[in-house]
Amino acid sequence: MTLLQHRRFRTRLIKRIADRSARSDCSDIANAQRDREIERYLSSHAVQSAVRFDIWNREFGRIEAEQRWASVQREPVCPFSYERYRSSRTPFFHKPRSTRGFRKICRLGELEKMWHVMARDLIVAQHRPRPHIGDWSARGRDKQIDQILACLRTSRQAVVCADITRAFPSVNFDAVYELPYLPEPLIRRAIDYRSQRFVRKEGGEYTRQLGLAALNGNADDLERSPSGLMEGSPASNAIFSVLMDDLPDHLDEGILAFIYCDNIVLIAPSMSRALRAQAALARYLSGHRAGPFEMRSTVSSASEPFEHLGYSLERRARSQPAVSLSLSGWLKLGARLETEEFDPDRTTQWLTASYGRCSPHKMEEYQAWIAQEVGFRAG
Repeated sequence: MTLLQHRRFRTRLIKRIADRSARSDCSDIANAQRDREIERYLSSHAVQSAVRFDIWNREFGRIEAEQRWASVQREPVCPFSYERYRSSRTPFFHKPRSTRGFRKICRLGELEKMWHVMARDLIVAQHRPRPHIGDWSARGRDKQIDQILACLRTSRQAVVCADITRAFPSVNFDAVYELPYLPEPLIRRAIDYRSQRFVRKEGGEYTRQLGLAALNGNADDLERSPSGLMEGSPASNAIFSVLMDDLPDHLDEGILAFIYCDNIVLIAPSMSRALRAQAALARYLSGHRAGPFEMRSTVSSASEPFEHLGYSLERRARSQPAVSLSLSGWLKLGARLETEEFDPDRTTQWLTASYGRCSPHKMEEYQAWIAQEVGFRAG
């Protein structure tokens, strides 16, 4: 089979699994057919080949990916088995957050990443997320911003902005086994952090962070291995979105919820109802079956600026809502302007692609800032 045939076969199998999962018939026969298709997907050499090509394509580019794929095809056909899979050592490093603290990012090996990508595919094919889930296939960041802007054009008066503290590391992994979308051996051998052997990647940056952590009294946390859902895994975001899918059931009617990974926005008709929604969200997270989770949150009027997903949003009384860069967005733009390899065209393209929902007058302001930097360097 050619590469194109492998990729088409993978697409057909996923579509078949999705179609079977979407049917209202939940009989034992229907479930058995779906499970057989899942097993076929995980055990197929063609599917594994297509997934590995996509991984290589993202990491090395198409030319090298095709060369690697062709090299693998010359080897005997022997599909990998997730039931006999044993994890290798997984390096992890500490990445500073945009606000404070750090994330423990895992660098999965090629085979580990393959299983995680296939797990994500199976979850996305079978789960039908509710409208408040934004971090999902065909539901990008800008689409959720559009939904929030539509709410700000109505009579909504108050906003709750919440951030789940250490969301992925805090996940009680036993709850992942309760999800009906993945075979238990796949979860246990490839996704459960307790079956992994982690090795910390040290260096100058780690030494600096360790010194800062010691000053703040959290050096022990820096030393510990990753826990919960592994950051850097292609499957973690999908799993976390499924775990947060029932949030609206715990809020009062009339509260609109928006979740993108560990960022939550609640929009309420009044300030008093927003305060009640904030308390309900805290109860939901603290009593979550995969928790408990802690959160940082603020409540403000919709006419005051609030930040979400790199944007700063603000309701205007007689005009369209104003959308500008958040503090983290400003820092990213400033970092690009300060690099020696500064390219105005590429920076403008990045700005348009990454923050395309900014108000037109704000986008003109940012582009003028880029032009000003060009003039400054030319002078």
